[in-house]
Formats: sequence, structure tokens, C-alpha cells
Amino acid sequence: MDAASRDETAGSADRIDDPVSDYLPRAEVDSRWWYWIAAVPLYVVLGGVLAVFFLGAFLFDLFLTGGIVSLLGAFVVFPIVGLAGLLLTVMFPIATYVDARAIAESEASWSPDPLLWGLVALVTVVASAFTLSLVVALYYLYKRHVAVGTP
Repeated sequence: MDAASRDETAGSADRIDDPVSDYLPRAEVDSRWWYWIAAVPLYVVLGGVLAVFFLGAFLFDLFLTGGIVSLLGAFVVFPIVGLAGLLLTVMFPIATYVDARAIAESEASWSPDPLLWGLVALVTVVASAFTLSLVVALYYLYKRHVAVGTP
């Protein structure tokens, strides 16, 4: 078997192991894809703070004012938080996959399975509405930090 045949065979084997290789970008370890993963804990914490704030504001608004704070929350803040959640729902599994593939292809001490991490990220986003995604994101970022040094 000559070198060209081996390269072609290796390329087809990569496609079997990496079913979305042609659809997602390749990244280096020092890329910024992990920012999307780090956005999940921030989103959960900020979403919780906003929920508590607007619950208190709604109660204050209900008893003392004419509804200005509730309208602000209903028509400005909640749609923005919802759109951010929708964006993270799409980007968290993709970013996890792309970043895990970059780490696996590098010389790092940790070699994550990109397909497994991408699927875990997708399942936790869809099944738990970011509740379990918080744990997955923090664990992934910890493992990434130990292996690569960032974040």
C-alpha cells in the first residue's frame, strides 16, 4: 500500500470516527471556543440573580406601583435572557465538541472524546434546561485547565 492510499484510508477512517467533521470548524487549543462553555455557568448564575431580582420587583410592583418594573421585565429583560439561552442551547454543544476535538488532536495530557462531550453537552442542555449543563461545563473547564492551562 503506497502513502497516498494510506492517507486516503486514514481520511475515511477519520470520517467514521468524526461524523460531523465536515460541518464544524477545526480549532486549535488556544482558540476561544471555550468561551462558549464558560458562558453556561455565567448564564445560570446571572439568570438566577435576574429571576430573584424580578420576582422581588414584581412583588414590589404589584403592591406599590403601577406596573412599570413588571413591564420592563416582561418586554425587555426576559426576551434578552431568552435569546441568550437559545444561543447557548445551540452553541454549548458545538463549542464543547470543537474544543474537545482540538484538545484531543493536541499534545495535551488529556484526550477527551469530542463526540461524547458534544453529546453530553447536547443532552444536558435539552433534558435539564442548563441545570446539569452547569456541572458539565464546570467539570470540562476544570479538566481543560489541568491539561492545557486555560481558562
